[in-house]
Formats: sequence, structure tokens, C-alpha cells
Amino acid sequence: MPMELLRQIAQQPLPCTVYAPAEIDKLRVLRAAELVSAFIPPAELLPSGCESHKPAQVLAITPKGQQALEGQLQDALGPLSAPRPPIPACSN
Repeated sequence: MPMELLRQIAQQPLPCTVYAPAEIDKLRVLRAAELVSAFIPPAELLPSGCESHKPAQVLAITPKGQQALEGQLQDALGPLSAPRPPIPACSN
């Protein structure tokens, strides 16, 4: 879960490096939710067809990320992790 990664990041001196591809994917969610500032290099396609992931750097936890850690944001990842309700059809 991305919030668990955020808690782990908060306990480390920053900047810190994330190596595992699964953790980098979680970091992308945290960055998209504006909870962290991070540099995530794009994955490279190897000649074998596999992806090569370079390590990502977490630079900072944003004020919004701090609020999420303190429990002030009830649903910090809500728009990114929850399905959106369907848009009702308009009738003219």
C-alpha cells in the first residue's frame, strides 16, 4: 500500500533511494497524489524485451504528505486509488 511506503520514507533521512520496482510503482502513486517530491527515471526496455528500472530518489515529503502522516487527510490517496463513480448521462 502506498501509505505504508510513505510511513517508511518518513522514518529515513532524506533524500533516500528506492530500488524495488514494486516500491517505485507505489512511489509514483505518492508523487501523483502530491505527497512526496521524487525523481523517478523512466523504465528502459532491454533488447530481451524486459524492463530495466533505475533507482528512484525521494527528495522530500510535502506538506500534504505530512498531513497524511498525521492523519489530517482522511483520504489522501482517494482520487488515485478509489474507482470514480460513473458520470450520469445528460438528456437534452
